[in-house]
Amino acid sequence: MATGSDWQGRVGREWADKADALDRLLGPVGDAGIAALEDVSGLRVLDLGCGAGATSLALAGRGAKVTGLDISDDLLARARQRDTHSSVDFVLADASIYRPNVPFEALYSRCGAMFFDSEVDAWRHLRQQLAPGAAASIVVWREAAENDWARVPLELARPVLGEEATRITPPNGPGPFAWSDPAHFQTVLAQAGWSGIEWKEVRCNAVMEAGTSETPAERAAEFAMRIGPLASRLRGIEPEIKQQLRAVLCRGFEPYQRNGEIRVGTSAWVIRLES
Repeated sequence: MATGSDWQGRVGREWADKADALDRLLGPVGDAGIAALEDVSGLRVLDLGCGAGATSLALAGRGAKVTGLDISDDLLARARQRDTHSSVDFVLADASIYRPNVPFEALYSRCGAMFFDSEVDAWRHLRQQLAPGAAASIVVWREAAENDWARVPLELARPVLGEEATRITPPNGPGPFAWSDPAHFQTVLAQAGWSGIEWKEVRCNAVMEAGTSETPAERAAEFAMRIGPLASRLRGIEPEIKQQLRAVLCRGFEPYQRNGEIRVGTSAWVIRLES
């Protein structure tokens, strides 16, 4: 699991470097979460874990007054670079202790809800930074087995790395799938004092590619080896094994090519609630 120091260092730098690739993967489920907030024009909106800023800019494009909050300097630098009209207030801060001058009127998060050490305390604090009755929309991944971007690379890598190193990330394990079980996030949010908690499943096809390699399958292999469950298991792997793995991934991703892109299934929960 990525820690706060990881986001402030290695992971933050990697995600900033691959921001466009990540937006292509996360964008469709993220858009569903933004739509769930409905009309945000004129509202003060907190974008929790805003990363490289794509969601903050999308909310600002809908007329919201957005504060994009993250703990990664590298990601926020990328976000500010993208914000050519200075339409968003990007803030480097820990959301579990951050206090705005004026309460927010809505909260949004795209896959940034599940990384707090003390979840109930953090979400209680976040609720207290919103005006009474303010709406929130939180996008979280469903289990890894339901997400091709996470599952397929591990399955393709199994003949090279072995069964133990390529086990599917379990539901509710630490990391991006920690809120994959509705019973878990419902309990956390209810204990933190949130009300009107509802959720729906969203399934989308998304592009999984990174880098500048010649073929889509090569770019998908690059993504899988740099970001996600497989990438986290490649530390210390010998270069010749990585080369072998890359070839296996390239062949394995070819059937997922559609119109010159590698498209994979993504599956998330969109959680709607009130402060």
